[in-house]
Amino acid sequence: MSAAPLVSLNGIGVSFGRTAALREVSLDLDEGVTGLFGPNASGKTTLLRVLAGLLRPTSGTVSVLGRPLSAKDEAQRGRIGYVGHSSGLYGRLSVVENLELFARLYGVRGRVPELLERLGLNGRATTPAVDLSAGFRRRAAVARALLHEPDLLLLDEPYANLDDEASELVSLAIMDWRAPGRCAVVATHGAKKVKRYADTGVILQHGRVIRRGTYEATGFTT
Repeated sequence: MSAAPLVSLNGIGVSFGRTAALREVSLDLDEGVTGLFGPNASGKTTLLRVLAGLLRPTSGTVSVLGRPLSAKDEAQRGRIGYVGHSSGLYGRLSVVENLELFARLYGVRGRVPELLERLGLNGRATTPAVDLSAGFRRRAAVARALLHEPDLLLLDEPYANLDDEASELVSLAIMDWRAPGRCAVVATHGAKKVKRYADTGVILQHGRVIRRGTYEATGFTT
């Protein structure tokens, strides 16, 4: 008997008034990294918010890490790392203070210096988050999401506002996070940066899945 997928969406629909953001999305995702592609307003952000438990779908069901997704399930949500369009950082706190705060919330020790180094944040460690450039704020947000070594990692445009060097640091951090039993969904406009480590790809358009499969077989090159 095969193991249940780590993430399962069955007929997911999300509507905002008369606007349908997702339309009958059904996906099963196993361990590894899935690239989530599509133009603006294709539904990528909405899908990630559903998986993070931040948005209740209008229709359909979601199972994450072996059980139905519930915003009230703290243990389940504690196994998810999420970066949305907002950094999720406290503006008045420095980068290191933010990471130390979240480390305490997750009961994690010893990870902050490692992630500051890995994401190239040592030079901005004492800078208040509100004073960071958009690129450094993005890196700090990725560090925050990786702190507790989540089993499900959800990243919405993690390469936004990053130059090639910073993008490489983010890619390496994601690759270092990978381990058996872990699943990631990385939403991005382009496929080139995730090509080196993605296992599968999904393309959304107008809230529907129009293409999916293994990375090599589908040839995602956008």
